Amino acid sequence: MSRMQFSEKYRTYGEWLKAQPRDTRYAKEIIRKHNLNPSATLSTLRKMRVSDIAPAFSPFNKLSPEQREMRTRALYTLNDMRKGKSLTSAAKEQGINVQDALKHLGNAVSKKNGRWVATKTDSIERSRWLYSNGKRISVVIKSSRDASLISKYLNAVRIAVITGPATKLEAFKGVTIKGVDGKDYPFETDLEKLYELKLQIENPELLPIYDDRS
Repeated sequence: MSRMQFSEKYRTYGEWLKAQPRDTRYAKEIIRKHNLNPSATLSTLRKMRVSDIAPAFSPFNKLSPEQREMRTRALYTLNDMRKGKSLTSAAKEQGINVQDALKHLGNAVSKKNGRWVATKTDSIERSRWLYSNGKRISVVIKSSRDASLISKYLNAVRIAVITGPATKLEAFKGVTIKGVDGKDYPFETDLEKLYELKLQIENPELLPIYDDRS
């Protein structure tokens, strides 16, 4: 089955791309949409909104289980990119193809000099677990900064539980994480309660970073 012609003037997307410099805002938008939907014509891409084809812009709680899994893999890919890996290499390691990764990363990546580059921060919704008010809970957050703070907190908990002194937890006393539900969730810093919570979890060190139960 033959592929539909890209536009009246250009038979393929490749011909359109090479015809002239594509560094305008309009051209960059078309390129981004094409990466998300390679089979679309130029006319379709012009009318299309990125949010229509990129699940990165969908609230976490609106995603299907399969989409949540893909978003998780995409976020791991994004983390690896921030550490210096290429999109192709990072996506392959996380078991997701490049096109699906792009759909779930949205504006968190952009193409510069022919290479996909990750932004320093992002606002993709994700579910993370933490200890709060004597319980292990899942919270949907919308900030990579909050995600980073949760990771630092959990690392401090791990060290405190192993070594004994709660010194590492001092920095998290009175600190809260705001969920997309508008509620503030304080970090649990009571070492005795954290000991109890750890004992309730089988192999706590093997718990995944992201939590899709929300």
